[in-house]
Amino acid sequence: MPRYLGIDYGERRVGLAMSDPTLTIAQPLKTIKYSSLEHLVKEIVLIITENLVERAIIGLPLTMKGTDSQKTKEVRKFGEKLQLKISIPVIFYDERFSTKIAHNVLYQLGKEPSKSRDIVDQIAAQEILQNYLDKEKKMVRHD
Repeated sequence: MPRYLGIDYGERRVGLAMSDPTLTIAQPLKTIKYSSLEHLVKEIVLIITENLVERAIIGLPLTMKGTDSQKTKEVRKFGEKLQLKISIPVIFYDERFSTKIAHNVLYQLGKEPSKSRDIVDQIAAQEILQNYLDKEKKMVRHD
């Protein structure tokens, strides 16, 4: 069964989320702490291979005007390096507000986001992937 991987790229940590086999629900997977881009790409390639992932959805941190920032360029560089190592599509998806939503989820659970950074990254990845899955479902229904 197909699965998609959601990726919330950060300078020190990367949150991951995985879809269910029906491509309906995104669930937090894990947070990777890394020291180099090469190490990070290797870990993600392993997860993609082990889980038979068919698409990697990377959150793209656009500015409020929808343009690239320095952070956006870093994320694109990471995505390009990942694409060189895998044969599945790497898709960049607008992630504006995903971290803010993740913080709100933690507040609702009675947790402090600053003390739960790993969970914030996973929830942000889940939010990115869920938004992508929902948008894809709407496009299929309208066809």
